[in-house]
Amino acid sequence: MHTIYSDGDLYPSELVTKARDMGLKAISVTDHDTIDGLESTERECKKLGLQFIPGIEFTTNFDPLGIEIHLLGYGFDQDDAYLQKKLEITKKRAWKYADELVDLLSSHGWLVDYARIEATKGIITKHDIALAVVNRDMSTYEFHDLWLTEKSQCFIDVEKFQIEEAIDIIHRAGGKAIGAHLIRTLDQYNSLPLLADVVDHFVKCGIDGFEVFYGKNNWQQVKSMLELCRSYGLLMTGGSDYHGPGRTGRCPLGGYNIHNFHYDQEKLIKMLSKSPIAVSESTV
Repeated sequence: MHTIYSDGDLYPSELVTKARDMGLKAISVTDHDTIDGLESTERECKKLGLQFIPGIEFTTNFDPLGIEIHLLGYGFDQDDAYLQKKLEITKKRAWKYADELVDLLSSHGWLVDYARIEATKGIITKHDIALAVVNRDMSTYEFHDLWLTEKSQCFIDVEKFQIEEAIDIIHRAGGKAIGAHLIRTLDQYNSLPLLADVVDHFVKCGIDGFEVFYGKNNWQQVKSMLELCRSYGLLMTGGSDYHGPGRTGRCPLGGYNIHNFHYDQEKLIKMLSKSPIAVSESTV
């Protein structure tokens, strides 16, 4: 799940309250390339009696294919000095990206409220910049698709960690490294036939598991990831990738389809958390 500290719509307090009201027992916030929202999320979880698992979603490069891969980290030490040092680098890179993109958008006639960008919590994302464009006559998401994607006139590639380095950062902080929505990503890059080879490469890099049960993945997609994880003895996670209410193409908070495959969520939570509680299949 994501908060306003990256590209989500809700404050941690709003997100945790919503999760509690839905009957969830354990949650993890995985904002992109920042952990700035975790302290307030953990505080709210303690207030409302939810189990909190620290999380992050690193945006990384995978050079052999020249594609962007998202890597989830769970259960790490938020105060780890090496992690903090690396996250300062991601923040500086995000500011450099924002300055370059604002200049490029301005050259195309778009007016950007820079004060709004400066007020951004956590890390600056494309979503924040799209929100700051004041003379757009389209939704934030339409603007993003037309002007900020890889095929648009204003695409700028932000500098990222290599996936091998991101795995190492998570491990040094005592966490588990999980590949996020890999099938969706490879499909976007027309590289889905390479799924097994990519998984094998990441296993050799030390990855701990993959997000098998992702959002609205169909039965065959889930089956493919599940079988690959089982063959390597990897962790299997599931998530809605929730960004906020009203996001098209997204699952509701806490929702994703496991297609009746066996998925021991309680065991998973114990492996990702230092102080696990009993969680039933129906409440995660």
